[in-house]
Amino acid sequence: MKSVSDSILRRIRAKQHGWVFTPKDFIDLAPRNTIGITLYRLVKKGIIRKLSHGIYDFPVQHPKLGTLSPSPDAIARAMAAKKGNTIQPNGAALANLLGFDLQVPAKLKYITTGNSVQRKVLNHPTSFIHSKYINNKIPFSTNSIRVINALNHLGKNNITDDIIEKSQKILSPKDKLQLKKNLKQFPDWLVYYILKIIRNTDERNS
Repeated sequence: MKSVSDSILRRIRAKQHGWVFTPKDFIDLAPRNTIGITLYRLVKKGIIRKLSHGIYDFPVQHPKLGTLSPSPDAIARAMAAKKGNTIQPNGAALANLLGFDLQVPAKLKYITTGNSVQRKVLNHPTSFIHSKYINNKIPFSTNSIRVINALNHLGKNNITDDIIEKSQKILSPKDKLQLKKNLKQFPDWLVYYILKIIRNTDERNS
């Protein structure tokens, strides 16, 4: 038991303060009940903090402000990992991240492979919205998922030539080929823009 506890503690300390995690992050080290007992003891010692059921963090200690809250993004990713889901920022956040839209979303929302649900941890309300364009059946690259969900958020009447050009630069040749092979997954209006991205690239390279 002690060697398991030491292994779990070493893994925690190897991470930076602010790491948010679940018992699944140690499943290779010990049985689930042993992990739970170890984390409970570490919480009692003040080494880690329990944020919610099955969600913990290795808190940041500020010399003046004391124990700081973890980032909302780190919490969201741990919440998704707990359920075995994949997440990305939602369409509005992606559009801003990729330079398609200058508007910065006010609320924390994510697209997910899981069910649509709202959760709150440490007073951080977080929305997870199911997206059929992010899934485990078709292994789209991260960039492909981001571009598709950003375009889907903007809608067919708001996609400019500038956005098409930016998409072409973001997506690799492999990404574009992957999208081309899976066009049937998308609505007709989105297929139109995907083909425009691919064809314009092909024309420049011909």
